[in-house]
Formats: sequence, structure tokens, C-alpha cells
Amino acid sequence: MGRSLSKKMIRAFTTRPAGKAFSRAFRKGFSLVELLAVMTIIAILLSLASVGISKIGKGQGVTAGMALGEGLLSQARSLAMNQNTRSRLIIHSDLNDTVPEERERYRRMMMVVYKELDENGREKQEWTRAGSPTFLPNSVYFSVDLSRADMRNGGVLETDTHQLSSQTSDVHQCYYYEFNGQGICSTPGAGFILKEGARPSGQEKPLMGGSKNVGGFVILKNGGTSIIRDIKRLGVIGAD
Repeated sequence: MGRSLSKKMIRAFTTRPAGKAFSRAFRKGFSLVELLAVMTIIAILLSLASVGISKIGKGQGVTAGMALGEGLLSQARSLAMNQNTRSRLIIHSDLNDTVPEERERYRRMMMVVYKELDENGREKQEWTRAGSPTFLPNSVYFSVDLSRADMRNGGVLETDTHQLSSQTSDVHQCYYYEFNGQGICSTPGAGFILKEGARPSGQEKPLMGGSKNVGGFVILKNGGTSIIRDIKRLGVIGAD
């Protein structure tokens, strides 16, 4: 009898409370901090993967950069839908090679930002950074001339000023891709094109040499992407 009572007490103090606690945790869902932490981990894993891929062989830097871009776009869309607000993938666009940090950032630094909402559900004025910046692989650059606002009809991607760190003076122009609270891209059909090459100091575009290593994808309305298979159709061959 004593042994039977002990078993009942063990079940009462372990199984039931744990089950209720789990049920409450399951209903509660994930907090914003937890979600951003997961997204940051994903971005880091993608960055680590790009380092490994870039060492496999010549020309893999662009492929790795495309994977990074797709991952960050997915992060931006998920964040917008989770918070029912606007979010952006931004890409540094201020040319300033006199400062080593800015030279490293130029058309290689990417980051996800979003609009926080106040207690009345209205957007706050400033954009909030979601995690740390991500850089394209070495010698890989975002191509502004090929990344059109609409890959069929042309157009230039929009830019906006963003604070890129905790320093209030660290404000720069950035190209961006934006999603609304329903996860819809504001520029469906926009291109995300990368080039690989050496960029001389003070020059906007990298020198590609004979490899013409270029790659990219089109961003769909629902946030998905479609790889551009025939990159020659963009007029890349012969263009720097």
C-alpha cells in the first residue's frame, strides 16, 4: 500500500504540473525577443555556410551571397507578418572609401529593420534594427545597375536613410526591399543581383575581369524568389 501511495504522489507532483506548464507555454507562443534570436541564429548559420561555400571553388561567392539575400528576405517577411508592421531588407549604399569601415560596408552590408508599433497600434517614427548586420562574401557586391525595381519594365530601386548602429551619427543611405504586415513585397518583380570582382578605391562598380561572375533572383509578390537562369538576358556580358 505504501509503495502504491508513493507512486501516486510521484505522478501527482511530476506529470500533471509539467503537462499544465507545457500547455500554458504552448498557448503563449513565442515572444518577439525569442523570434529575433532565432532569426539572428539563422543569419549567422547562413554566414558560416557562405564562408565554407566560397572556398569550394571559383565563382561560388555570388552563389553564397544569393543564399544570404534569400535568407534575410525571408527573415524580413516573417518579422513583418509576426508583428503586423512594415519591415525592410536594407543594403548600404554610401560610397566613402576614405574610412576603412565604410569601404567594407559599401554595397556589401545588409540588415533587416522594422517599424515598432506604439500602444495605439501606430508606427513609431524610427526604424528598429533586427539583429546584427550581415556582409556579402569577400569581393561580392550588390549590383545597383542590374538590380532593377522591376526586372521586366526597369526602374531604379528606392533608397532611404537608416541608422546602422547604436551611434546616432551612423546614418547612411541604403537601398531597400520592403514588406507590409501581410508579408506582401512592395516592389514585386524587383531584382536582387550580385557581382564578383575587385573594386578600386573610389569606384562604385567592381572590375569583373574575364569571369563575368554575376547571379541573382527576382522577388515575387508573396516574398518568394525566382532564380534568373539566363543571366545573359540582363545585358551583363560586356558590362562592368
